Amino acid sequence: MSTFYFKTLILGDPDTIHFFVASAFNEPGEDKDTYFSWYKEVKVVENTCDLEIDAITSISADLDEIIQMVDGIIYFVNPLIKEEFELLEMVIPDIFSAKHDIPLIIIFYDQNGIIPVSVNDLLTKVWVNYPSLEAFVNLNPKEFHQVLQALCMAMISGETPLNIENAWMRFPIFIQMANVYYDNKNYFYAAQAVRKAALIAEIYKKEEYFIFSEQAAYLFSKINLYLEASNILNDIDKQKSRNFKKLYAEAIIREGNLSFNNQEFEKAASFYERAGQWASIELLEKEIIDEAFKLAITSWVSACKVEYAFRILENLPRMESIYLLKEVLVKIKAASEFLANSKRYNLAKEQLYLAINKYQSLTLFDELKELTTKLTEILIQIFKTQTSENELYAAKSTFDEIENMWESYDVERTDLDGTLKVLITSFLDKYNFGMATILINKLNFLVLKQDLTKLSAEVEDKFKAIKKKEIEENIKKGVKILSEFVKAELDIIVGMNNKKIHETEELMKQKKYLKGAKNLQEQAKFLKKIGKEDIMNRILIKSLDVLLEGYLYEEFFITFNDLSKDNKKRYLKEIFPIYLDKLKDINKLENYQRIDRVLESSNRVYRKQELYDESKEISFIFIENIKTEAIKTLQIEETLFGIKKANKLLKKARTISSAYLEKEDQISINFDRIYKEMAEISINEENLPSALKYNDKIEDRAIKSEIHKKIDKLEAEKSAIRTQRVDKAREGEELNERLSIIENRGREASGDRDIEFKRRKAYKRAYFNTALSHITNREFGEAIDIYKETITQLNKSQKYNLAGVSLAVISLLLIHENRLQEIKQILEETIGNLAGKLGRLFSGTFAVTLVEYNLQLKKFQEETKFEKALNFYKNLPLFEEELNLLRSLLGEEIAEVETGEKLTREEVGRLSRLSIELDQNFGKLQSEMEGEEAEKENLFRKRKAMKRRFYKPILDLLKLHKFKESATKYNELTKTFSKRGDFRSGSFLMLLHGLCSLKANEPYTLIIKNLDLYLNSLGRNKKLVSDTYNIRLIQVLINVKMNSLEQYLPKIKSMLEVLPLFEEEKQLLDLESK
Repeated sequence: MSTFYFKTLILGDPDTIHFFVASAFNEPGEDKDTYFSWYKEVKVVENTCDLEIDAITSISADLDEIIQMVDGIIYFVNPLIKEEFELLEMVIPDIFSAKHDIPLIIIFYDQNGIIPVSVNDLLTKVWVNYPSLEAFVNLNPKEFHQVLQALCMAMISGETPLNIENAWMRFPIFIQMANVYYDNKNYFYAAQAVRKAALIAEIYKKEEYFIFSEQAAYLFSKINLYLEASNILNDIDKQKSRNFKKLYAEAIIREGNLSFNNQEFEKAASFYERAGQWASIELLEKEIIDEAFKLAITSWVSACKVEYAFRILENLPRMESIYLLKEVLVKIKAASEFLANSKRYNLAKEQLYLAINKYQSLTLFDELKELTTKLTEILIQIFKTQTSENELYAAKSTFDEIENMWESYDVERTDLDGTLKVLITSFLDKYNFGMATILINKLNFLVLKQDLTKLSAEVEDKFKAIKKKEIEENIKKGVKILSEFVKAELDIIVGMNNKKIHETEELMKQKKYLKGAKNLQEQAKFLKKIGKEDIMNRILIKSLDVLLEGYLYEEFFITFNDLSKDNKKRYLKEIFPIYLDKLKDINKLENYQRIDRVLESSNRVYRKQELYDESKEISFIFIENIKTEAIKTLQIEETLFGIKKANKLLKKARTISSAYLEKEDQISINFDRIYKEMAEISINEENLPSALKYNDKIEDRAIKSEIHKKIDKLEAEKSAIRTQRVDKAREGEELNERLSIIENRGREASGDRDIEFKRRKAYKRAYFNTALSHITNREFGEAIDIYKETITQLNKSQKYNLAGVSLAVISLLLIHENRLQEIKQILEETIGNLAGKLGRLFSGTFAVTLVEYNLQLKKFQEETKFEKALNFYKNLPLFEEELNLLRSLLGEEIAEVETGEKLTREEVGRLSRLSIELDQNFGKLQSEMEGEEAEKENLFRKRKAMKRRFYKPILDLLKLHKFKESATKYNELTKTFSKRGDFRSGSFLMLLHGLCSLKANEPYTLIIKNLDLYLNSLGRNKKLVSDTYNIRLIQVLINVKMNSLEQYLPKIKSMLEVLPLFEEEKQLLDLESK
């Protein structure tokens, strides 16, 4: 079974063909601007065809180019529209004129219904006028596969298309047409018609199949198409088929004979070789194969291309090759002789060399002797011709080849002394004594050799005399010219130098020192190039003076290196007074780094030239500049970092001092002013050890005493500050210890809150209703009085925890009224009214401990910690009115529950506790929200990369608002990511599953159940994933929705907006509906 790949074209009315093909394939196809494209697989018998089907839908398409590129065409035409029929008749010749046969099928089709024309008439018209075409009439799009199968069979076989369904109708037409063609002696078309009739007969199992096949073969043979005849009879009569194959091979040989007789040897050789190769594959008859190859070899030799003849021999057995080589020897010699006579010496030589190589490889020594003799003869002809045409070196090379033939192949030598004499004389005329001497030694006749040797010696002596005289005359002329040239050159150089110096002076007046120096340096380079180094040094010195005048030290050092060694030291000594004055003004430069580089380079240059006294003067200036920079640094940066920089500078100054100055010179250098600045900065930075260290280095006693007094004063101030810090630290430690206790006890109180709330609720009617009413009415003074009474009553009944809660509520009321001092007074009075142990029990409750902690925070003015500590009150069993008071102090929104009916107190309490839990959850989510927002971009890129693979089906559902199906898809996709260990993406998809379920109005219980199933499937990773931002956020949202706490939805929406959502998913952020 084979697979074929074809490109097919559909032509016709654009609307009709697109409608038909789209209906047939049940898909609109891929729009390619000027055409629509489909890709289909069609089964044809045991083969498969992969088709690219292109339907042209635009008149701008280039049909001439497209037709050349396709393998088959289907043409739709409406016979009721005359213009369409006329267009078809115009297009058919273009299709027939293509470089390859293109099967064409016509479909007569009317999009509006059945064509009201005789089907037989339409088909007959096509079959008669265009026998190579096939046609279908009123075809239903569902039956389009019949057309494709017929077209594929034609493209595979190379035959014209045939519709098997109505082939019986074409049978008599083919017979009739065959007779017409035969009568007109148009045997090719007659053979084709009979072959088609035979094919139809085979399809319908008719006995006439064999007769028609033989008739078709006969007709093809009449026009020498023996191979077609053989193929037709291959499965019918093997012997006849073989006979036609022999006739085919013989026909090719006859074509070769015609070309050979016309002396078209290359063309003839190609025919013979093709016949031999074809026969060796298809016939396996040695006689025909041998004859064809022998003729091919003979033709290639006659064409003077023996290499092609030898290529054929390589594929033949050794003995046959030897036999054929012996036979063609005469032709090879004749061919070379022909080429030589035609003055095509190189080709003749090449052919003989190839032949010698081949005969030698097969050890045909007798034949080889003849070939080498022939080659030698041709080489002698070439040698004589080249010598006579004065091609001296080519003649020498050819003579070397002749010698090689004499020596290597034992060819009989020929006397060439006459030709050699001419060649030697020609070399002597060219004064090539070496080549002449070599050739003289090749002469056979001794007297001739002696005469030529003598002639060579005379010519050489004469040549030497002429050369000597020529050299002497040239020297005399040269000396005179050189003297004149030197004088003229000096005049030119002086003029050029004066001009450059004048240009530089003008540039200096304009303060363009660098440009002026460069002007002189270019002149110096020129002088060096022409060997005037002395003048070059003088110009460079002038350039150095210009650079120094312009304070261009960096360029000065670079240019200085170009001076010659002798001039460097002399120049530095001469220029030193001026140079030193320039260095004394060096602080005018723009930055210290440059000053440092210039001074360091100056020192290095002078010391390298062993000018140590001058270097010492530069070192003094260097150290002073370092001191100045150190003081400036300390004055600008009055910090320890500034001291660090100044110390580096001092280190450098001391290094220069110790390296370049004598000991007595070093003593004169003083750093007191710098050390004073360092000490004062250290005092300001309260770094007394550093201040003492730098003060000790000061030599001036007055300065040292002044600094010492400042250090003593700072020491006294620091001692006082340390005492204050110790006290404050002790208090801070106590507060931190109390905070740790509060946090631990707060967690315990939070766990006991529900139990304590129930106990407190039991006393609500008796103790708290009135106080709560006062709080609601903002009558805080009356509420405080009632809470005081409840403290006394509850302590009497040993309900210390509840009494402590009442004290905590009083503290909240007094904080609200900004009467903090009264809290401490009420606390002390309450503890004082209780006996020692009872007072300790009351004081030990969490509520009282919390109140005392807040009082301490206020005492130490720890406002931030005070506001944070108020959150611990949420762990107390407070009523809703009390909680609202606490929320107002914390600046939080007060929850107002609106329901159709008035809520019971139990429901209010439950909602209040739920509100506290939600606040705590929102606090955690808010702290993680920033991290999620920072990761949003990276996570979105990751999701976008997997969009086509994982998310596209879900996003398509979301576009159609199919939220329930989307929720299911998200849930399934969650499992995929969980298996891969990507729990972050899994939790995010579970959040999207929840949002889709809410949009689909799914029951809350079902969403919770799916969430639990997902978490339980994670095994030991459950705890890790349960605490993620995504899972906690969907849990909070469900809790809010279940309890109708709509006021939290805006906050949840803002937390959802930081997630990496696609555009289609953003509609899920609308949380208002269920």
